[in-house]
Amino acid sequence: MINSRLVLLGTEGCHLCEQAEKLVLWVMAQFPTELVLNKIDIVDETEYLAAYELIIPVLCHVESGQELHWPFTEQQVQLFVAEILD
Repeated sequence: MINSRLVLLGTEGCHLCEQAEKLVLWVMAQFPTELVLNKIDIVDETEYLAAYELIIPVLCHVESGQELHWPFTEQQVQLFVAEILD
């Protein structure tokens, strides 16, 4: 079984980040492989804050370094996940 780590960059109290998380979890549940989603609050991580503070939420694939920037749709997340699992 493939184990792929996704990271959702966002911050506490961000309604867009909450929407993105629900969407990503919904899409992940549709794949038969083992996907892991970690959330990183950019406020707690200074290197992320400088790079992402104006563009969160961002979905990242750790192993490949690929990123999907908000706004993204269910279809875009599906394609993103399908690509990283290929």
